[in-house]
Amino acid sequence: MILLVLSGLAGGARSNQGSERLDIRRGADTEAAALYRFPDSEAALLDEIQRACFLYFWREVGTPAMLVRDRLKAPVSSVAAVGFQLSSLPIGVERGWITRDEGMERAVRVLTSLLTRTDNRRDGIYLHFPDHNSGGASRAGYETVASTVDTALLIAGAIPAGEYFGGPVMPLVERLVGDANWKAFAVGPNGFISMGWRPTTPRGVAGDGEFLSPHWYLASDEERLVYLLACGAPNGDHAVTPRKYYELKRVIKSHGKMAPFVVTWPGALFTHVFSHCWIDYRTLGLDDPSRLGVTAPRVDWFENSRRAVLTHRARCLESAGRFKTFGSDRWGLSACAGRDGYIVPQMQPNLSGKDEWFEGTIAPYAAGSAIMFAPAESVAALRGFRSLKDAEGHALVWRDPSTGGYGFADAFNLDQGFVSDDYVGIDQGPMLLAIENARTGLIWRLFMRNAMVCDAVARLRLDR
Repeated sequence: MILLVLSGLAGGARSNQGSERLDIRRGADTEAAALYRFPDSEAALLDEIQRACFLYFWREVGTPAMLVRDRLKAPVSSVAAVGFQLSSLPIGVERGWITRDEGMERAVRVLTSLLTRTDNRRDGIYLHFPDHNSGGASRAGYETVASTVDTALLIAGAIPAGEYFGGPVMPLVERLVGDANWKAFAVGPNGFISMGWRPTTPRGVAGDGEFLSPHWYLASDEERLVYLLACGAPNGDHAVTPRKYYELKRVIKSHGKMAPFVVTWPGALFTHVFSHCWIDYRTLGLDDPSRLGVTAPRVDWFENSRRAVLTHRARCLESAGRFKTFGSDRWGLSACAGRDGYIVPQMQPNLSGKDEWFEGTIAPYAAGSAIMFAPAESVAALRGFRSLKDAEGHALVWRDPSTGGYGFADAFNLDQGFVSDDYVGIDQGPMLLAIENARTGLIWRLFMRNAMVCDAVARLRLDR
């Protein structure tokens, strides 16, 4: 029997940090959520949202490289946003917004722009912020770091494009995948992967540098995506041992009487969503660390994210009296463009042990991306955001593409009277991909049939 001891955290969070036996198993309600079918009234809303997100990735690009902007106001791209950009292309074709030839040409242009440069990566791990016009290193004053997680998002996003278009796209994707030397970055304690590498000389990636001391060691969505790709690397000299995936720390906590789940450092929703944009955990079920000699809880990661989403929503609703932005159809905290700059909220249960609400700033993409796990609750939130009006009766947080907008504002706060006038690629992307997965499973199918992904699943013994 597992004893969930009180952790002393605010909000009634409980923890079994010393436990190694509490498994996270799927229930009937999760199976029902995974099989949810959207009626026509909901499908029309989702069509509108997806098209607005897609247009951001199609229009906000540099020339001639065609890399999408990191955010609307940024003079650079980010390779993470490019990953979502590449995965948006099959959706655009299937939804009839672009032709197949247009999608293929864009994919080739983007990938070629990155692969033909030598100043934008280190050991196959790409700079976080390349120039959106050239694909090379940016001189816009942004950080110069070869980032492992952002490269993971790039590679994961490229794989569905390669699978969908084939032809000239797949060899470029295979090169992108094959070049990534994850083992070169496995320099953290106990062989964990560093968050990145930065140059210490003006010569950039061709010169001397140092690995960042922070490393990936927690079993949240970013880490699991990094390690799945690292364990599946087709070049054995670039791969890390599959055991590392299971050595990622799994800490289980719960809120009140709600179901326990593996928590992340901040508890912000993106840390329970990102890897699910590509990895179809519905088909993988309960994992088993003991198969690779690791003692840790067994986790069904689809179930885990559903529990995290429902707990997150409940905590928002409990705080509706404190922040007027919150309501039964208004919830969802995640990294976003807040009033005072880019913010990363924190919400218990988490590993930071604290809440940071930023006065209740909501990021619409947070609830939108949760549609894979809580479809009814997510659609209700999206409809609630869409119906919000200002004092003049105009849409408060929706900007129509016909007038130059890209759907929902990145963030809003009714207490502050704030609505962001920015859009962020890594926020638009998860909502677009999550909605498509919930509706058709398209990106899941494309990603999971890839040969490298199949090898990774086999090496990690994730297959049932």
